Amino acid sequence: MNLLIAGGGKFGKKAIEYAKKLNYRAILIDKNPNCFASTHTQTTFNNVDTLIKNFDNYNSGDMIFLNDNISSINKLLLNIQFEFIIPVVPIHLTAVIIKNYFNSFEIEMDLNFKSLEEITDKIDPKLLLDSIQDSATIYLSYAKRDEICPDNCSGPPNYCPNFDREKPITITNYLAEFFNVPEQIRLSKGKKRVFFLIKSYQLKAGLGGLKGEDISEVFKMIHDNSAYFKQDKYDIIISTSCNCHGVISFMKNNPSV
Repeated sequence: MNLLIAGGGKFGKKAIEYAKKLNYRAILIDKNPNCFASTHTQTTFNNVDTLIKNFDNYNSGDMIFLNDNISSINKLLLNIQFEFIIPVVPIHLTAVIIKNYFNSFEIEMDLNFKSLEEITDKIDPKLLLDSIQDSATIYLSYAKRDEICPDNCSGPPNYCPNFDREKPITITNYLAEFFNVPEQIRLSKGKKRVFFLIKSYQLKAGLGGLKGEDISEVFKMIHDNSAYFKQDKYDIIISTSCNCHGVISFMKNNPSV
């Protein structure tokens, strides 16, 4: 089984410990050669193509460090099958992956400020943590601005013991109902809108991961419909969420024909 860890900070180290305990063959990617978690790996690569070429030579339990920009993650995802991708970087990793994949078809992506404003006005204000105009991104959370969740929180679905707060619906289920997306992907060719609602699964207390097969389904959908995206503009909504938190990025494609 393979595990991909994006980010080499404190939680990257926690992810490596998780990988070792479950005997995963794991890749850690970070652009900082001296990142905190890199000291817990055995082998370092500076080129993603070289790593991919040599990956089969490694065994379960091996920890590999790819010292490269996060944009290299798409090559890893397209060439290696991962059970989970653990995002521990201060960016919306799912949105970066999807944007890069659109770009691979020579489909440019722009931020969608109009959708950001429309959705911000409709989101439940009790769940809205922040709406960032510059990055066209919304953050949702059951925690408030001045509250910090403990590192070992297990994210129970109905009640927050840290802040003594009821959670009538998980953020994941709230977004599925809000956008009317019963599955993780919905393409509306009539309304020219695409929804990617990717769930983060609790792997252990304080650590979540995206299923590799879910990202593969995203790639398949974009691949199979790339001709439509090259012809018409679509509103593209990308969210990643768990029981307690969520991030939504708003984009639109720039057709080439």
